[in-house]
Amino acid sequence: MLQNQKPLMKNIDLSKVALLFCFAAIILTTFIYPKWNEEKSHAPISWDVSGYYIYLPAIFIYQDIKKVAFKNDIHNKYRNSSHAYETRTIENGNEVAKYSMGQAVMYSPFFFIAHSLAGPLGYEKDGYTLPYQAAVYFGSIFVAFIGLYFARKNLLEYFDQNVTAATLIILTLGTNYLNYVTSSSCMSHNYLFTLTSILIWTTIKFYKKPSYSKALLIGGIIGLAALTRPTEILLAFIPLFWGMKKLNGEHKIFKDFSLRIKERFAFLATQKSKLILAILLCGLIGSLQLMYWKYVSGNWIVFSYEDDQGFDWFHPHIKQGLISFKKGWLVYTPIMFFSLLGMGMAFYKRKPLGLFLFMYFPIVLYYTFAWKCWWYGGSAGQRALVQSYAVLILPLAYFITWLMKENKRTYVFTLISFLFIYYNIWLYHQAQKGGMLDPENMTKEYFWKIVGRWERDPLDLKLLDTSEEFRKERKNVDRIYFNDFESDTIIASCAGMPIIKGNNSYCVPKIKDWERTAFYKKINNLAGKWIRVGAIFKLSKHEWDVWKMPQLIVRLKSDGNVIKSKMIRISRLQNVGYKGDIYIDVNIPDKNIDEMDILFWNESSKAKMMVDDLYIELFE
Repeated sequence: MLQNQKPLMKNIDLSKVALLFCFAAIILTTFIYPKWNEEKSHAPISWDVSGYYIYLPAIFIYQDIKKVAFKNDIHNKYRNSSHAYETRTIENGNEVAKYSMGQAVMYSPFFFIAHSLAGPLGYEKDGYTLPYQAAVYFGSIFVAFIGLYFARKNLLEYFDQNVTAATLIILTLGTNYLNYVTSSSCMSHNYLFTLTSILIWTTIKFYKKPSYSKALLIGGIIGLAALTRPTEILLAFIPLFWGMKKLNGEHKIFKDFSLRIKERFAFLATQKSKLILAILLCGLIGSLQLMYWKYVSGNWIVFSYEDDQGFDWFHPHIKQGLISFKKGWLVYTPIMFFSLLGMGMAFYKRKPLGLFLFMYFPIVLYYTFAWKCWWYGGSAGQRALVQSYAVLILPLAYFITWLMKENKRTYVFTLISFLFIYYNIWLYHQAQKGGMLDPENMTKEYFWKIVGRWERDPLDLKLLDTSEEFRKERKNVDRIYFNDFESDTIIASCAGMPIIKGNNSYCVPKIKDWERTAFYKKINNLAGKWIRVGAIFKLSKHEWDVWKMPQLIVRLKSDGNVIKSKMIRISRLQNVGYKGDIYIDVNIPDKNIDEMDILFWNESSKAKMMVDDLYIELFE
């Protein structure tokens, strides 16, 4: 009997095992880095999420969708962001929501569950207490599970279970998708990934057996995605062009391309009634936003973002978006480079999706990085591309399929994958608890100083402001200036702040004119040397807004012209508890430098800044 039984491993679907593993990894991560019970700006409903969500309490709790008068009280009570930016005041005095309402629609089942439970559980039913936070958070985790489930189904349409299993694990552990289905699961990217995955699956089934129900589902998904993020209307590319026949090889590529397009539209012409229904449903869902704008503002279209936000269509930031250290996609999610290789292979080898990917991804890159704020704020990696992973895992699977044809290639890729997964987990930890990753102001110098490390020297933070530092042993150090401010009777100390040392310290005035807070030094023959300017600094309180942080600035001049200027933000170091003197190193250019300015700036911060023991040192 035993001889007739098949080996157990042959009956195991590795893609199912991988899916369960991914589910377990997400659950484990949510317990290691719990978010659902966080407060203030770390709560699930905070920052942008509070902007997506505000429609629900405005309509169903406060019945105030026009004035949103509760907003400031909620902000003062919960401090869910730096300021209450969920809405902005328009000309008629009403408040218009900054973000579209699609996310609120998708949050609504979890909102209503929380609203029904909040009272019996003893919580205030104001829309922001713990039941609401937890319901939206865990509901978003559930949405992530649905997305992964359909991602697996889509992969299995084209690849075997081994390739599907490897692709799912790489997606979950090796990319910033992990961040956006756990700690940041309430953001729109998780929901849009799930919608895109369901759309792909429905499209595949539609072309196998067209039906009205599938057409309506396609139209509904596109409408809901566009209601969430208007640029997602381009998801219409999926049902229009998905799965077009392979490029023939008998024709030149662009001639063959036009033939496939004609064939596709000829087919869709035979499904005219289904297509019309899909378009009508998509438009009906999208019109909800138009009706809201009309009701609140009197206009059908409202640009609800700040004036400095929007698209710069003629200057897309594609290079920065892909490879910059500030927020380059391939810098912070390097494993997706293999997806780009797979995309090229699919097109070159005329795979079923090669033509679609050739059309789809360049458009996605263009509109994603044409946004003026192309780094998309304080995010973990390039968050604006996360929803596109529902498509990009397919060319990744093409590349993995090619690798698995040879054992040597498989072994090398496995090692590289483990390295990138480790890197991604390191990035995730730093974004959540480690604190070493600056999500909005990264520089190349700071990146290479901290990458892979679990602890940092506080002085490393200076590299977020200046590209120059000198950490080796200094030679021929010459202190050319020192001021302890003891004999300077015209400099007043900050009222209410203890003197740093001695009888007097310099209090930096809150004025716009930097020149009035400057110290000057005539210097000569400095080519090929370094200069260090330092002092003891003291702030009355922490300043967390990077644009308001007090600064130390050094300017080198030649004949009155500024040749070089460098600065550091004092608060960066003092916020992490650094106690030593704070200094900036400047590499002196090979020019006739004859003057140096030392300037202090503290115009915008509420913190007072005191300075003592100011010094200038030359060294080699």
